[in-house]
Parts: sequence; structure tokens; C-alpha cells
Amino acid sequence: MGAAMHTYDGCSIEWTSHYDQVTIVLDGLLRIVTGDNYSRVIEAKCGDFIRLPNGTSLKYEGEKAKTFTAVYPIDWRTRAEPVPTGTMPEILHLKSQGMVFEAITPEAGGCASTCQLLTSENSKTIGAAMQTYDGCVIEWTTQGDQVIVVLDGLFRILTGVNYSRMIEAKSGDFIFLPKGTSLKCEGEKAKTFTALYPVDGASTVVR
Repeated sequence: MGAAMHTYDGCSIEWTSHYDQVTIVLDGLLRIVTGDNYSRVIEAKCGDFIRLPNGTSLKYEGEKAKTFTAVYPIDWRTRAEPVPTGTMPEILHLKSQGMVFEAITPEAGGCASTCQLLTSENSKTIGAAMQTYDGCVIEWTTQGDQVIVVLDGLFRILTGVNYSRMIEAKSGDFIFLPKGTSLKCEGEKAKTFTALYPVDGASTVVR
């Protein structure tokens, strides 16, 4: 799984994706023009989520837009696989104000919640979710590779031997967690976006 930040301002970039892609808008207005004869326009603002399946033809446009994107596979440039044809998964645009969060640590003290965006029910490759952390501690071990971008607040990870390494991340910061990482997640009014591979590669234990 690869990851990148992009900016778009007053430009138009025509592209056909060779990978499954998930994108979260960090700032500004992102515009994606796609569909037959580029007849569909998607406008996404800060906090909005977009899934673009492999083989999507589109144009990227924006007004002071900044995005975080994760893609699978990471080696799409060297793979000999053709761009798929026929029926593809639909392009998915979820607006931030319509996302529904569920509490995940009601018994652990503090507050934490998650909004599942992509699961094995609607994706075969990448999983995606939003999380919030405030005054809680969540202990877990990753079952797949994960990339995280902080959207708001202060996000803290304790990892390493006896959880001796502390990572503090603020809005716009990026974190990569390889498969098998044991960690504790903490936060102060933190909100994060996580993409993971494989799609079912998450296992959480609340302490």
C-alpha cells in the first residue's frame, strides 16, 4: 500500500487510475470529474472521503485543495496487470457531515469512536475508517499495514519495548504502522483517518 499528499489549485489533471484508491480531503475544495464524457462532477470538502476503484478515468481539479491518498498495489507502475474493464465497484463519496461514529471504548475510560468507511462488504483490497480519541487508551496489534493521517487534535501512539517509544502527531502528520505493530493509542480531542491493507487487517483489544 502506498500513500501520498497532493495539492490542487486552479489545475486540471487528466488520469486513469491503475490502483484502488482512497482519499481524504484535508483542506480546500477537491473536484473530481469522471463518468461518461466526464459528465459526473464530485465536489469534496475538508473531511470528505472518496473511493476510486482501479480503472477510473477522471480529471482532478481543485481550489486550494490538499488531500491524503492511499493506493493499492504500491507497485502498480511495474505490474503487468491490465486496467480492468467491465463492471467496476462504484466511486464512493461520503461527506463528513453524514458520517456516523460508534463508540468503541465505553468501558475503558475517556471517549473513542470509529466510523467504518470501507470494509470487506464494499472493498476487496483497502479498508478505511475515521477514528476519534479523547482521554482514552486503546491497546492493539495491527494485523495488516496501516497508514494514518491526523485530521485534528493531538494523537499519541506508544509502541516499542515496554511501550517506551512515544509518537505525538498533530493535524496533517502522517504515520505508517507495519503489520504486527503492538501499540497503545491515546489522544486529546484527536481525529484520524486510517487506511489499511488487507481490508480485514484490523484487530482491536480495549484495555
